[in-house]
Amino acid sequence: MTNYALEAQAYWRRWLPRTHANLTDPDTFYQQIGEDVQERVIAAWDALTEIHLTPDITDHAKRAGLLQLLRREAEHTVMQALVQMPPETDTAQPRTEPAAHQARLSDFDTRLAQQQETIRTLLDGDRTISETSDAELLQALQLMPELLAALGSSLDELRALGRAL
Repeated sequence: MTNYALEAQAYWRRWLPRTHANLTDPDTFYQQIGEDVQERVIAAWDALTEIHLTPDITDHAKRAGLLQLLRREAEHTVMQALVQMPPETDTAQPRTEPAAHQARLSDFDTRLAQQQETIRTLLDGDRTISETSDAELLQALQLMPELLAALGSSLDELRALGRAL
């Protein structure tokens, strides 16, 4: 099993014990989660490095540090989306897995693609902030918090214009 699979298994045993107990083939399920997380971490890391790793960062130590930071950010984002579900309560019904996992994968993939597209079109000048919905901006800011500064704007400025951000 991958480290991601082991982390998922440990998390679910502790925080989702009834869902974990209801898995028909836990080893296969966690192995699949581990592979899915690993694929999404690589995709998210690629997206983050495309945005943040600019050619002007030439110092090797700075580049290496930034790559490591972006890798950790990608891992955190993916683990939150695919593994770290809210803890079960005493009255909660166990989650239905692996069907729910497939839905989370699809949602994550769609959201990441939308974030990347919004960021690309804004940075390339193909679209302006005023042409971008509040929901799209909020999603893009999750992947790239400094997006507004790069576009010469700020949350305060947009809120003053009546945007619900």
